[in-house]
Amino acid sequence: MPHSRARLARRAGRGLVVVVALAALVGAAACGGDDGTATTGPAVAVQDDRIPVARSDELAPRIEMLAETGAKVARLDLFWSSIAPTEPADPTDPADPAYDFSQADFVLSGYAERGIDTIVSVYNTPAWAARNGQGPPAGTPINNNFPKADAFGEFMGAVAARYSGTFQPDGADQPLPATSHFEIWNEPNFRSFLGPQVEEGRLVAADAYAEMAEAAYPAIKTANPEAIVIVGVGGPRGASGEGATGARPWLQALRERDIPLDAYSQHIYPAAAPDVETIAFPSWSSIDGFLAELDEWKPGLDLYITEAGYTTASTPFRKSHVTEEEQAQYLTEIFALPQVDQERVAAIVWFNLQDNEFWPAGLIRADGTRKPSYDAFTEVVAQRGELTLPTLGEDQASSAP
Repeated sequence: MPHSRARLARRAGRGLVVVVALAALVGAAACGGDDGTATTGPAVAVQDDRIPVARSDELAPRIEMLAETGAKVARLDLFWSSIAPTEPADPTDPADPAYDFSQADFVLSGYAERGIDTIVSVYNTPAWAARNGQGPPAGTPINNNFPKADAFGEFMGAVAARYSGTFQPDGADQPLPATSHFEIWNEPNFRSFLGPQVEEGRLVAADAYAEMAEAAYPAIKTANPEAIVIVGVGGPRGASGEGATGARPWLQALRERDIPLDAYSQHIYPAAAPDVETIAFPSWSSIDGFLAELDEWKPGLDLYITEAGYTTASTPFRKSHVTEEEQAQYLTEIFALPQVDQERVAAIVWFNLQDNEFWPAGLIRADGTRKPSYDAFTEVVAQRGELTLPTLGEDQASSAP
């Protein structure tokens, strides 16, 4: 996004900022029940992006750090390459000895014990499962090579079975918790996560992704018929260009391929303030446009915004940024937007819990101190009461392939 939009959004005076923030709070309360909490609209979620790379002794403190926000929903990345570094003898078996689910078990159990529901996003191809047999490009831990669709489907079936609420590992005194929301990959419209994007004029990333979804959907549903399979996971790109496909053409490409799904997800990181009308897609202004695009696919499809936020410092990945005070204000405004506060917007995940050098959009600074956005987040959580993730509706079940 152009820097000028961010600067324009920051021209509001201190008095206007206070008025806008109070109006947002009043609007949120007006949509709620007798106790002032919201009864419709998106669940408020947060993601700790340090979990997938944390040491085992760091996991418990990080789970507690997330729980202290009061959030009832979290998004969790599962790295396929970390769980299955070698090819399993029976990839459909969640107890196959080649699998190492220990970290995922610990985190999902920790979240469940604290009443936190989870959206599980699975990506990062193991070299043995890549079509070309290769690992990640030099300098990155993420393997973006197209996976063998059957291998991905078998793994997703194993993940869904392990977290169906009925699987009990050897030696455990109770089954692992149930998880019902599974997201297919992360930002597959970006070459850094799934590539190449285009070959000889054809969007081959969409072809590969369609094959992955077609293999994973029935495997997940066999393991857990009540699961909600979320596809798309579009990265925040407006126009297609070198190494990335725009959010709208990516959605349209998947719709043309008519891949199986229960819901669609998109990431939103605009430079403009939430209440500033822009022509950018994706942006907060484009929510109704997204829902219209989804209606052309299957009327009534839910939209999950599984990453959103504003960075408070410039990084090599994003030059546009806001002040910490603006970040807090914008977080409050997001959940007061009328186009957001509707049942079809199922969840909004704030990314991330704590700043890191590459993505300083956290509620907590890198040194562990809380930003103003932390209090803003906890206030929004309180306003939205006990709203959590939706279950699979009859209309979705009847339209599933």
